[in-house]
Amino acid sequence: MPKPTEKDAAASETNGSRSQGSKPRKGTEVVAPSSRVNVAFPFSQIKLQEPSQELADLAGVVFDLVVAVAEWVPDDDRLDELRARAQALRERLR
Repeated sequence: MPKPTEKDAAASETNGSRSQGSKPRKGTEVVAPSSRVNVAFPFSQIKLQEPSQELADLAGVVFDLVVAVAEWVPDDDRLDELRARAQALRERLR
């Protein structure tokens, strides 16, 4: 155990292994910000399942609603595209 007076002394003074001209070091100082990020995904928590019947029913209601609106506004290209998308979704979820 070093004496209190030797506690703050340089390593060359206590060890005697360094030459007179060398500078004492106080330890290594590393300043290196890290750009690495660890991301953990809960793969054990992911559960795959078939679409529920309620979702399939909802897709059918959306399709029926688009068809009904298309009857009121017959010449709208947006409704034709929306009808095709709703029908594809309804068929996929059945």
